[in-house]
Amino acid sequence: MSNYFKFFPTTPHDLTNVGQKVDLTNIIRRFKIRPDLLTDTRVYYNYEIQSGERPDTVADKFYDDSSFYWLILLFNKIDDPIFEWPLFNYDWEQYIKGKYGSISSAQATVHEYRKILNEKTVKYDGTIIPERYVVVDSTTYSGVNPSSRQSISKYDWEDELNEERRKIKILHERYLSNITKQVKSILKDGI
Repeated sequence: MSNYFKFFPTTPHDLTNVGQKVDLTNIIRRFKIRPDLLTDTRVYYNYEIQSGERPDTVADKFYDDSSFYWLILLFNKIDDPIFEWPLFNYDWEQYIKGKYGSISSAQATVHEYRKILNEKTVKYDGTIIPERYVVVDSTTYSGVNPSSRQSISKYDWEDELNEERRKIKILHERYLSNITKQVKSILKDGI
C-alpha cells in the first residue's frame, strides 16, 4: 500500500491463543511534524487541490513519486483522507444528499447567523484582510442592520469547509531525504 508503513516496527502476536505467533505491524507508533516547520514559509509551498487530485497524484506532481502521499497527509495533519480531503462534483453532491437528504434541503436549512464585523478587503499592496464575523442567535441577527448580517445555510457552511480543505501545504522537495530518515528512525527504531 505504501512505503510509509514499511517504517513501522512489527510485533509478534498470538492471534488465536494457541502459541502460533504472527508478526503484526505496530501502527500505534506515531510521527509528528514539528510545529515550527508547519509555520515556516521557507520549507513549504501553498497549494490548492484541483478537481480529481488525490494525495498520491499530488505527491507525484511535486515529488515525482506517488508513494510520498503519506507526507502530503502528514504535513497537512490529515488523519482521514476520505473525509478530510476535499470533495468535487459528483462526490460533493452525493455527500450533501447523503447528509441532508437533498441539495435544496441543505440550501434551505440555516446553519448559523453571523454579524459581520468587517468585510473582506484587499489593500493597495495586495494584502488580503479576511472577513471577520461573530456567530449570533436569531434574535440578535434580526436586530442587526441587513447590510451587516449574513445567514449561512448548511450547504454554504459545508462548502466553506470543503473549500478550506483545498488549501494545503507541500513540503519542499529538498527536505524529503531528511524527513524520510527522521520518520524511519522514530517509527522503526523508536528514537
